[in-house]
Amino acid sequence: MGNARRRLQMKFAMPSDPRYLPVVRGAIGPLAAAIGWDESECRAITLALDEALANVIRHSYRNCADGMIELECRESADGLEITLLDKGDAPDRSKICAREIGCDQPGGLGTHIITKVMDTVSYETSPEGNRFVARKLLRKTP
Repeated sequence: MGNARRRLQMKFAMPSDPRYLPVVRGAIGPLAAAIGWDESECRAITLALDEALANVIRHSYRNCADGMIELECRESADGLEITLLDKGDAPDRSKICAREIGCDQPGGLGTHIITKVMDTVSYETSPEGNRFVARKLLRKTP
């Protein structure tokens, strides 16, 4: 067994239906708290994940509730990694984060929220689908 500490890993397979978002929100906050973030950071991480899932539902699946989203949240040695995998339309990279903050049009700020909260964010398209990966580092204070 050794001294390696076991790390938490949660996996969800959810329909692309917004009514399931509260279930994921209810799980990610306590997970972030267990890893070591304070209440405000847990809320921010929850919001970032919620925005990422909403973007998949809205853009990749065009608001159709019959798609599937695979979600994996893994505790890492230095924080948290969140991966979303979907088989909907590939993201249009020219439109990701395209709207300026301060613009008076509604919507379109989800990616700004995600990139502000998370330390790294990546999007890739592969034969298995669209993959979104976001990482958040836990900064330990001495």
